[in-house]
Amino acid sequence: MRGILEESKISSRQAVFLMITTIFATVILSVPAITVKHARQDAWISIGLATAAGLLIARLVTTLGLRFPDRTIFEYPAEILGSWPGKLVGFLYIMWFLHINAGVIREYGEFLVTAFRPSTPLIVFNLVAVGIAAYTVRNGLEVFSRANEIFFPLIMGLIVITSILASRETDIHRLLPVADAEAISIFKGAIVPLAWFGEIVAIGLVIPYLNKPRESHHAAVTAVLVSGVVFMLVVSNAIAIFGPDLIDAMVFPGLNKYRIVNVANFLGRLEALAMTAWVTAGFVKISIFYWAAVLGISQVLELKDYRPLVLPVGGVLMALSILDHPSTIHLQHFVAQVFPFFALTFEAAIPLLLLIAALARGKGEKLG
Repeated sequence: MRGILEESKISSRQAVFLMITTIFATVILSVPAITVKHARQDAWISIGLATAAGLLIARLVTTLGLRFPDRTIFEYPAEILGSWPGKLVGFLYIMWFLHINAGVIREYGEFLVTAFRPSTPLIVFNLVAVGIAAYTVRNGLEVFSRANEIFFPLIMGLIVITSILASRETDIHRLLPVADAEAISIFKGAIVPLAWFGEIVAIGLVIPYLNKPRESHHAAVTAVLVSGVVFMLVVSNAIAIFGPDLIDAMVFPGLNKYRIVNVANFLGRLEALAMTAWVTAGFVKISIFYWAAVLGISQVLELKDYRPLVLPVGGVLMALSILDHPSTIHLQHFVAQVFPFFALTFEAAIPLLLLIAALARGKGEKLG
C-alpha cells in the first residue's frame, strides 16, 4: 500500500531546490576543513572531482528510479529481489536515513552551541529542531517543498552575498601553486564531499511524487552541479582569505570567514546572516530525512498512514542524536573517517547492485 503522500505532487523546480538544500545544508560546515586538510590549496580540484562523481550517482539513482516510476527506494527493492530480501533492503535504508538524520541534528546542535550559545544545553537545540521538523513532516512533502521554495532563494542569496562581501579580504596567491598536492591527496580530499553530493539518492524518494517523473534526471543533475559549483566557490573563497594552514585548524571555517567581514566600518560580523541561512537549510534537511524515515516505515510495513509514526520516530531521532556520538570529537571523527564509506554504500553501491539485478531479471521498465 502507498503512504498518505500518494496524492502529493511537486514540480521539478521544487525537487531541484529540495535536493540542493539537502546537499548544501551541512556540506558547508565541517567538510571544507576536511577537504583542505588533504588537498590544501587544491581543494577546489577535489570538489570538482567529487562533483563529477556525484553526477554519476545522480544518473545511477534516477535510471534505477525511472524503471519503477510509481515506487520509492523503499518499495522497488522488493519488486527486484523478492518480498523478504527487498523488505530487508528497505529496512536498511530506513536505518540509514535515521542515523544520518541523527548526525545532522547533532551537527546542527553542536554548531549552534559551539559558535553562538555555549551556555545552552545541546539537547535544547536538538529538541527544537526535531519538534519543528515533526510539525513539518506531518503536513507532508508538498507543504515543506513549497516552504523550501520560498526560503531557498534567501538561503542561497545570503550565502552568495556574504561570500562576495568577504572577498574583500582575499589574497589569490593563497590558492597557488595549482596542482601542488599529490594526486592521492586530491582524491582523498574528494571522498568526503562526494558522500554529501551522493545524498542526491534522496531523489529516489520523490520520483513518484513529481508532476513530470521524466524530468527527475535533469533535476538531480542540476542539483548536484549547482551544489558543487557553489561549494567550490565558497571553499576557494575561504582558502583565499585564510590559507590552507588556518582552515585546517578550524572547525567551522565558513563561519570564521563571515566574522572578519567589515565594510566601511559599518557592515561587519555577518555570522548572524550565515547562521540564519544555515539554520533554515538545516531545518529543511532534517525534515526531508525525517519524512523519508516515516514514509519508509509505512511503506515497508504496508501501513495506510505514516502520521502516527511521526512522534515515535522523533523520539528515536532525539535518542540517536545523543547516543550515536558521545562527544564532539567522536562526531568529527565520524564525519571525516566513517561517514563517507557508510554513506556511499547506500548512495552508490546498493543502487548499482539493484540496477544490475533489475536489468538481469528484467524487472521494471524505462519511462517514456
